[in-house]
Amino acid sequence: MKSPPFCPNASCPNHLSPPQSRWFWKAGHYSSKVSGKVQRFLCLNCSHRFSTQSFSIDYYVKRTIDYHLIDTQLRSTGSIRDISRDLSVSTATVINRISRLAHNALAAHAALCGITGHQEELVADGFESYCVSQYFPNNITLLAGKQSQYLYFANYCTLRRKGRMTDEQKHRRARLEQRWRADSQAVRKAFDEVVHHIRCRCDAAVLYTDEKSEYVRSLRASKAGKSISHVRIRSTLPRTVGNHLFSVNYLDREIRKDCANHVRETVCFSRDVNNCMERFWVYVVYHNYRKRYRIRHGETRTHAEVAGIDGGAVRSVLRGYYTRRSFLSKTSLTGSMKRLWLRQLDTPLAAVGHLPKHLAA
Repeated sequence: MKSPPFCPNASCPNHLSPPQSRWFWKAGHYSSKVSGKVQRFLCLNCSHRFSTQSFSIDYYVKRTIDYHLIDTQLRSTGSIRDISRDLSVSTATVINRISRLAHNALAAHAALCGITGHQEELVADGFESYCVSQYFPNNITLLAGKQSQYLYFANYCTLRRKGRMTDEQKHRRARLEQRWRADSQAVRKAFDEVVHHIRCRCDAAVLYTDEKSEYVRSLRASKAGKSISHVRIRSTLPRTVGNHLFSVNYLDREIRKDCANHVRETVCFSRDVNNCMERFWVYVVYHNYRKRYRIRHGETRTHAEVAGIDGGAVRSVLRGYYTRRSFLSKTSLTGSMKRLWLRQLDTPLAAVGHLPKHLAA
């Protein structure tokens, strides 16, 4: 890198729009066992010192790892322990690198998702798994294109355990809920964010869902009644291609098949909500922008291209996906996606985790 693209200091005017004139000085260099000789810079406006490593996905690491291999393993039902064995590193190191890759995934999706404008009909439904324990099931609300199976949006909420339980299981749930209890309105609140996402990106939309009462209450409570045409489909219908909910049923199957922490009755379940969703969004980038829409019939387009996103724009945004560092201030993330970037999603029974300073930039 001969010259830095911008100042990494988010509060500096040279961060969002650096001038054409010289706004930095070269300020020597330092040597690193990981990166070799690294050039330092000084911003002439805010006096912030930084280096070429400030723009690298490996910023502040002590060892480099193959991110492409991690990405491939994650979408091939590879567990964290599997990946750590293959790379001869600790599980904490693998989780750290997935988190870095997830930030690039969130930034890339935010940049590309805004291009389409949601021109097609939409389908929404919840994907259920669990995190920490089966006493804390979750609901990941998926919003996908009806024709393209492109995932536009997703968010996470923890549910209260339901279904048939023995007396011992009921007592254990009661004891756990004394320490942490799921919000009884979690599904409705999560769907409120989905409705808000739709309203911000299109004037009118057709939305297919199943017959969950939370969806109806959310749409009635919002001001979107005139802009969103809601079609309810019985969940007992065969889950075939002809089903109006096929897009989310297809995504449900693919996630359950490809992601180790969502395979049913598995020991590879997630232990942290933020880690769970970071792995999820890394998978979403693969599904939306790299996986072929159809395997047969000579189809070469991705799900994003079927949704109306230009392939050249995808290649441009994903250039440097495994090497560059994304900055929160350079994205349009809001709501649950921004909270995920900052690792602020609540994990049952867990204390608030530490957020490294450089992640908030």
